[in-house]
Amino acid sequence: MDAFTGEIRLFPFNFAPMDWAYCDGSTLSIQQYPALYSILGNIYGGTPGQNFQLPNLNGRAAMGAGNGPGLTQRPLGTAVGADVVTLLPGNIAPHTHALQVKDGTDSTSSLDEPNTSAYLSQPRNIRLYNTTAPVAGSPTLAVGTVGSTGQLTPGSSAPRSTVQPFLTLAYCICLNGEYPSRP
Repeated sequence: MDAFTGEIRLFPFNFAPMDWAYCDGSTLSIQQYPALYSILGNIYGGTPGQNFQLPNLNGRAAMGAGNGPGLTQRPLGTAVGADVVTLLPGNIAPHTHALQVKDGTDSTSSLDEPNTSAYLSQPRNIRLYNTTAPVAGSPTLAVGTVGSTGQLTPGSSAPRSTVQPFLTLAYCICLNGEYPSRP
């Protein structure tokens, strides 16, 4: 199958075939590749009238240009996104987390099986990792050792990866092929 000038394909080997180049943002001379320049222009960078850049797909996923229902406009040649983001408290919507604590002052009897309103601090007849049941009523948290308030600060300011799972292949662009006719 012949390729069109400017066509981009994925290759599973470690070289760009003859008349193809890696989509790595390289700068090419307009004089050397006039057909490719007539298709790409300076969409991906370069100096008009002197040189142009190939698309740079290193570390990027390709996405269709334009927009769809409910989507934002994505012009051709626009690079968007980052490998790492830092989430700060100001980036998180205000919210609360309720916490209920049972200490040794509660006289409610222990349950053999937890239910939706039970606390897990006083198991009875539970053989989770052992064939012998624990002593009834234990463990009980000592009075005053568990507070009724606490604080959680969301967004630790640590950078977090946003990279989806991937397999690296070589994106290459055809430098000299069949010239695509415009409609």
